[in-house]
Amino acid sequence: MCYLNSVENRKSNQNIETDSFDRELFGELEATSEELRNLIERGSHLLPNFRSLILDLFASFYKYNVITLPEDEVKRSVLMGRKLIEKAISSEDYKELREETILNDFNSAIATLTLGGEIIKWVKSEEGLSEKSLIKEWELEKAEENLDELKDEVETWEEIEKKKSSNKSLKEGKKKTQFELRSQEGELKDLQKEQKEKLERMDLKLQNLVRSSSRQTSERVDEVEKELMEWGASMGMPEEKPIGEKLDLAEKLFKNEKLRKLALLVGSLKEEMFSSRRKIWSKRGSEVYDISLGNDIGRIIPAELSFLRHKALRKDFLKRLIEGRLLQYYLKEEKGRGPLVVCVDGSSSMEGHKEMWAKAVCLSLLEIARRQRRKFCVIVFSSKGTPLKVFGSGVKDNWRMKDEDIIELAGYFPGGGTDFEDPLDKALEFLKESRFKRGDIVFITDGECDVRDEWLNAFLDKKNKLKFKVFSVLIDLTGRETVESLKKFSDKVTAISNLTSKDARGIFLSLD
Repeated sequence: MCYLNSVENRKSNQNIETDSFDRELFGELEATSEELRNLIERGSHLLPNFRSLILDLFASFYKYNVITLPEDEVKRSVLMGRKLIEKAISSEDYKELREETILNDFNSAIATLTLGGEIIKWVKSEEGLSEKSLIKEWELEKAEENLDELKDEVETWEEIEKKKSSNKSLKEGKKKTQFELRSQEGELKDLQKEQKEKLERMDLKLQNLVRSSSRQTSERVDEVEKELMEWGASMGMPEEKPIGEKLDLAEKLFKNEKLRKLALLVGSLKEEMFSSRRKIWSKRGSEVYDISLGNDIGRIIPAELSFLRHKALRKDFLKRLIEGRLLQYYLKEEKGRGPLVVCVDGSSSMEGHKEMWAKAVCLSLLEIARRQRRKFCVIVFSSKGTPLKVFGSGVKDNWRMKDEDIIELAGYFPGGGTDFEDPLDKALEFLKESRFKRGDIVFITDGECDVRDEWLNAFLDKKNKLKFKVFSVLIDLTGRETVESLKKFSDKVTAISNLTSKDARGIFLSLD
């Protein structure tokens, strides 16, 4: 028996034929997507060669020509993955889904992540593999590894024989290894036969898994574009992201209903801003200076807006709007503006709808700051002594907040009591650091707190010296909120209850 060239003929971990481009693309996706890395890590605790299965899924969605490797060319320990792949590519749902994923790396990645997640759920469910079957999968993998090692050892003995004359010890060593190799091959065949029979008995369950998962995957691919467009329109998506980062954002939106609701609420508030023809906050103290790229609806040149009349060009307009690549008037500012500092109440009384409204107003104000090219700071506060959580944007971020900061802000809620003094003192620090005056503080709360007279006198004195204004937004959704303490340090107090179009514009236009 000769085992020369066994390394070159080593069997593949893959069931789908992939080239270096496919593997490099998948590698880049894995490197930039935390969600994909987490999926592979979770699956690898359950099934051997799980990463190879995920790469097979990606290739089956992405490649124009999907070629399944012959069974005798792949490892016997990827039999489970092979069954799933065969069931998937033979289903009608898969064929329909392929229309959206062929040569589309992002859609292929979404489909892979969704289907991979469903496979993990199934394996862990009562319908999936039994504990004994999972153990056998790992035993099969280990047996194949041992077989490869023994093949390497036989190969080494044969190389030694070529260089040295045979002697008794060499022959005995080689004979012993060959015997172990034959035994290991027999064990591997028995394990493979046993697992193959078990998978055959699970044929219907595997078919049901693929059918239900393929439908969910198809729906997910259809929803992703809408969710990302809503997020981009609400929060801004200034530039094309790496596929992995875009994939992570899509998955966070899918898993977090709070984020989706917040995006819709911000979108509706911003729509009220855009509906105002006066555009006081975006044009005061400015003059047309040049043409630039951006997505400021109030500054888009007429030629670009004409695209909206044509069905074929509308999608291109929306795509460039999200990416900030529409032609718009560049306004030269006469004077710089100080920071826009937003203090958001994160106390227990704000939990629920109040929190959603507070953060929606906050993120809508971010758009005002971006258009006015002003530094933007968010301070989330609660009890006295509780550390303040600060988020922000500035010129280095092109006046935008990063997606990860917006997501963290949306999910951060400290709870506890309420203290107005610490966040307002922190806001003063940001205003003092700015080389520009005419800063603004927007204080968003349900108003259930008070301030000390000594502190109030000192704050009002600094307010006069720095020449900034304080606008308070009362989140009065229960009818029990009060404005008395807010009136003490605010130039204007606006309520959020029963919000109408006119009231919404009033909140934003008050900042000018």
